[in-house]
Amino acid sequence: MYCRYVIAALAISYLSLASTANALSREDAIQIALEENPEVLAAQKAWEAARARSTQARALPDPELELKYAELPGVTRFGEFGERAFGVTQRIESPLKWWRRSSAASQAAEAVHLGVFEMTRLDISTRVKVAYDRVLFKVKRHEHIRQNLQLAEDFLHKARLRLEAGDVPQLEVLRAEVEAGRAANRLTRARNEIAIARAELNTLMAQQSSAALEIDGELDFQPVKLELEPLQQLALQRRPDLRGAAWALESARSGQALARAAFLPDVNVGLFRQTIQAPGGNDDFWRVGLALELPLWGAARQRGQLAEAKASAQQVAAEQSTLRNQVLLEVERAFMNVRTAAAQVRLYQERIVREAERSFEVASRSYAEGKATSLELLEAQRTLTGVREEYAEALFNHRTAVADLERAVGEESILERREK
Repeated sequence: MYCRYVIAALAISYLSLASTANALSREDAIQIALEENPEVLAAQKAWEAARARSTQARALPDPELELKYAELPGVTRFGEFGERAFGVTQRIESPLKWWRRSSAASQAAEAVHLGVFEMTRLDISTRVKVAYDRVLFKVKRHEHIRQNLQLAEDFLHKARLRLEAGDVPQLEVLRAEVEAGRAANRLTRARNEIAIARAELNTLMAQQSSAALEIDGELDFQPVKLELEPLQQLALQRRPDLRGAAWALESARSGQALARAAFLPDVNVGLFRQTIQAPGGNDDFWRVGLALELPLWGAARQRGQLAEAKASAQQVAAEQSTLRNQVLLEVERAFMNVRTAAAQVRLYQERIVREAERSFEVASRSYAEGKATSLELLEAQRTLTGVREEYAEALFNHRTAVADLERAVGEESILERREK
């Protein structure tokens, strides 16, 4: 019998270790989401499309292949031509136009890379962090509710013993049964909340919402020592959307310069092989053509393009200024939330949890000695369970606030700046 117990204990220990080894860490969840999440993939394709447009912008105009017949006796009698010319014409635009157009497209592609792709990755990373921590929070809450159920069942057991001894009326046992039933009902809801939280995390990782998911982590408190001004300066340097807005402004300015370059003429160069029929045989010649495109209608088309490009550049500049102010506000708001959440966690750690535990211990001991009523014990038990849940929620809120601050700053992990 002893050997069987030892083997069973070893088996349980092995399964526990295997489950822990296969558990998904927070970093692994983020990496999977960044590789598989459809929003990230869509943003990547948007960046690839912008790069493809940049390649198109650098391409030269297509040449024109020309075949001309002259002095035909009939529309379809090509073999009796008097003169035939075969050649190619190439439009050569101003080098300044080509440079400005390719620069604008390249800068626009970089703006999409930072403002769309990198910002989407940052958003998904933040959402995964919060979803992962929410699972930890729901699991912790479930644990506290399960402990509350155990306390309620223990209270029911004590009430029945005291009823048998004639110390309490039947009403007290009924009250204990109601409390145990309520605790069991809350435990059922808590299990459902865990399933929903896991489904949300699975969805972010582009997996089936009902897929098995084991995570590895704890809702711990990691205080961070930060100052607002350095964080705001860091955000101005690192936020992908703000950097993308800077590239968008450069692209708009290049477009404005391209509109100015539209006043420069383009050149069309043609090279032809000309054949002339004569009584003694065909005579072949080479013919070179050169044409200059003059922007005579600049007052209408080119000036309109320049006005449009100028207005677009001013619009992008205004949007960049708005985004800059928004980023600074986001950092300040997230910074204040982290400070508030940290203060709440410390208050629970240093006072509230200890006082609730001490109050329950006193009430439980007094009830066992007949010095406290069942209502006093139940109230102390509810208070303890509620405080433990609130403490777990405070830990979750702090980690969420840190994740929001990391997103606002554009940094992967603010927690590296921990208090020493």
